[in-house]
Amino acid sequence: MKTKSSTATAAPVAPAAGLKRINLAGIATTAPAAKAAKTYPELPDPDGQVAALVEGILEKSEQLEALEGSLAIEKDELIAIAKPFYFAHYSGQMAVASSVETKAGDKLVRVGFSNSYRGTTDDGAILRVTGEKGAAFFKQSFELKIKGDLIPEAAAEEIIGELQALFARHNAGPALSAKAVFKPTKEFHTARHTLYSAEENMEIDKVVPVAASVKTKLGRGGTGEE
Repeated sequence: MKTKSSTATAAPVAPAAGLKRINLAGIATTAPAAKAAKTYPELPDPDGQVAALVEGILEKSEQLEALEGSLAIEKDELIAIAKPFYFAHYSGQMAVASSVETKAGDKLVRVGFSNSYRGTTDDGAILRVTGEKGAAFFKQSFELKIKGDLIPEAAAEEIIGELQALFARHNAGPALSAKAVFKPTKEFHTARHTLYSAEENMEIDKVVPVAASVKTKLGRGGTGEE
């Protein structure tokens, strides 16, 4: 387990009135077309071997699904316990480890917190839980078979307009679709610990959850850092 380092001062955050919303109004989200039902040839089973294998596969699949479901529930419970500790332990710090350790005797499992976040379309909720400080750490990400958050913000709407015009000229407007969410920048993952209290970070996590996982394969001796 890494020990706490001395508290560092976060870089100053430029004030922002709100999150920049890129206009995607001309591009609709299209639903996938319904697929026709398929038919398949049946494998002959003259001696019942196929039926026996099918029964064994289905029985073991049901057992495996039950175990996977139980395992997923226990992992979620461990993450729920570890998350408040993670935010409290690193509150006010800039040097933040990727995981926290959990033990049962000499057995070790790590709960990892990756610099990866699920996006949300509710920019109002983001500003409500992060305040003006948070506005500098969130931007709109959108995809048009391209990675929208890699486009310079100043050029994004012009590029979108040109794409719409291009597809319209070729009568291919329905082929162009878009989705947009707001995600934190890479810097937010570390900066959040100095910008917000542990309690505030838990509230932020309800809106934009941090990616978390339970690591059981820790390498030789269980001491390797992943």
